[in-house]
Amino acid sequence: MLASASDDKTVILWDVAGLKPLGEPLAGHKEEVTSVAFSPDGKTLASASVDKTVILWDVATRKPLGEPLAGHKDEIFSVACSPDGKTLASASRDKTVILWDVAARQPLGEALAGHKATVLSVAFSPDGKTLASASEDKTVILWDAAARMPLGKPLGGHTQPVYSVAFSPDGKTLASASGDSTVI
Repeated sequence: MLASASDDKTVILWDVAGLKPLGEPLAGHKEEVTSVAFSPDGKTLASASVDKTVILWDVATRKPLGEPLAGHKDEIFSVACSPDGKTLASASRDKTVILWDVAARQPLGEALAGHKATVLSVAFSPDGKTLASASEDKTVILWDAAARMPLGKPLGGHTQPVYSVAFSPDGKTLASASGDSTVI
């Protein structure tokens, strides 16, 4: 199964083998959907939106799991689930990352603040101990997910906004993609 986010305010679940949608689109956001992420067990889907909320969906019933998660002050551009499925990270134009307790549906403390511009992407390391955030400020910050603190200074090297971050499967390498046409 594949999920896609759309500017029509919906999420579509896809049958990858059959190359067709699985039922009607998931509708619940008030503005465009910018990012989606499955939980590791595939039972829950998180969708982020310009409407400043994250919706958790029950994939089997195709219904929201309660009210939308609200905590950001501006548009949300990225969501990522931790490898154990217990924590969700959301990245926003408000220059912060919120870590959410999925079961409690509450933020895990205050938002992570360290970027000087919009946070565009978040990714957990395979062991879930580190969170990477990428920003329009041309940096990547590595966070200790449990302590909720930066692991050193922001990583530089790009000359334009950093749009995406991803860890290698062994967690030893982090890739960042930027508007400067480079991947570091």
